[in-house]
Amino acid sequence: MRRDSFDLRAHLIRIAAAVTVVTVASAVATSHLAAQEEKKPSAATQAAREYKFEIRPAIGVVFPTAPDGLDTGWDIGAGLRATPHNWPISLQLDLMVIDLGSNLFQATIEAVYEFGKNTRAFRPYLIGGLGIYDGDFGLNGGIGVDFAIVDAPFGFFVEGRYHRVFEDPDDVGFIPLNAGIRLRF
Repeated sequence: MRRDSFDLRAHLIRIAAAVTVVTVASAVATSHLAAQEEKKPSAATQAAREYKFEIRPAIGVVFPTAPDGLDTGWDIGAGLRATPHNWPISLQLDLMVIDLGSNLFQATIEAVYEFGKNTRAFRPYLIGGLGIYDGDFGLNGGIGVDFAIVDAPFGFFVEGRYHRVFEDPDDVGFIPLNAGIRLRF
């Protein structure tokens, strides 16, 4: 009887050893294959890792500076800001409708430099760029301030810029003062 129980015990030890070896070998092979076949992230996921994006709807009052005779007006539109990871400068695309007695459509692209990137609640910035204003070339530049709500994906901003549109025969100049919402994703 002792011999039978000894053989059974030896047999169970061999089975347990074989199961352990197969389990370890399977785990090693699976992790090795998973590392080799790691899925490449989608373009959207990769962009989200490499850029910060903001949508910036805005409305404001517009003060004409040239030529004489233009009425104080208003503007409404939105911007899309993209900040590449670890870059000090963001790029912003703005589409606005400006009313100074008649409507003017603006499509501009700007560079944005933010001061105090480590400050979350209050962040001043410089903005400047170029674009098309109803088919004419123009330049703009100004300052703004972002106000964040801590741990929220949105905030507020105020901004003032000077725009100069090179129109024949008279250039057009105006200063919009805008306020808006900043939606970060």
